Amino acid sequence: MSNGDTPSVRMPRNAAVSFGRETCGSLEQAEQREWLVTNGIGGFASGTVSGNLTRRYHGLLLAALHPPVGRTQMVAKFDETARCNGADYPLSTNRWVSGTVEPNGYLNIESFHLEGTTPVWRFAIGDALLEKRIWMQQGENTTFVQYSLIRASSVVQLECKALVNYRDYHSTTHAGNWQMQVDNIEHGLKVTAFGGATPFYLLSHEASIEARHDWHRDCFLPLEQYRGLDTSEDHLLAGVFCLQLQQGQSATIILSTNPDAELDGMKNLADRRQLEDSLLAAWENTNKLSSSTPGWVEQLVLNANQFIVKRELPEDSDARSIIAGYHWFGDWAATP
Repeated sequence: MSNGDTPSVRMPRNAAVSFGRETCGSLEQAEQREWLVTNGIGGFASGTVSGNLTRRYHGLLLAALHPPVGRTQMVAKFDETARCNGADYPLSTNRWVSGTVEPNGYLNIESFHLEGTTPVWRFAIGDALLEKRIWMQQGENTTFVQYSLIRASSVVQLECKALVNYRDYHSTTHAGNWQMQVDNIEHGLKVTAFGGATPFYLLSHEASIEARHDWHRDCFLPLEQYRGLDTSEDHLLAGVFCLQLQQGQSATIILSTNPDAELDGMKNLADRRQLEDSLLAAWENTNKLSSSTPGWVEQLVLNANQFIVKRELPEDSDARSIIAGYHWFGDWAATP
């Protein structure tokens, strides 16, 4: 476990995007607010404030296997349950084809805001306050999911069920009898969807981990219904990560195509913040602006940067291109 304190770096002074219980506690409103984080090579993670997946393009790891294209959904989401003072509190939300909403973790969201480009949820669970952050490693198909216990009178136990997949990001999965290979490795699990597939890894220094192989079938995708497309999908429960947090502690689960991915969540978060801090400083210097730049302008600068990706060219290995739009467009022009 690592201490919850994080290095002090300059981020947008006022959260330009933030929601309280009025929005977070309403499923209709919370699932209409979407978040996006990217890795600079075409991969991304995305979802809704409520936690449920409403599009086929939502997921924790949509890796760009042929940067900046070849996007493949590998990890769909975590279904999390927190145990505090003997009571269980769901943190995740799912809609099912039957019309059922279960679990309904959105009811435990106290607030949501963006910290730079990093989405941050605050869950009120009993007398405890738990934060969750999601961000990606720049230049790598790696997503970090971090949990920090801000306030608690006792230890909070957290069970995170990892739901995975392996498909083109435009597709949906109906599993049938599909058998993926899930192997225990040091600090986590290795998932191989089929022969020739790119393996991916679910890793954590802090968690106890149990491999599973159970399909969760008939997950409902309401925005796909609106678009007139396939409205349901299956995801594989590949493993269960169990964490114990005391007040002031943080723990991170890493999802990656890199078997040697960085496991130090606090260090990587500091690196992410420093990157965004440098982007803001360079932008202000270029535009000769003062430190009184409004927070919403800084937020636009950081969000715009998420559309810039690396695309190697024969004459320039460090060329850049621009994603035409998330979630479904690729890049339409490469520039040196």
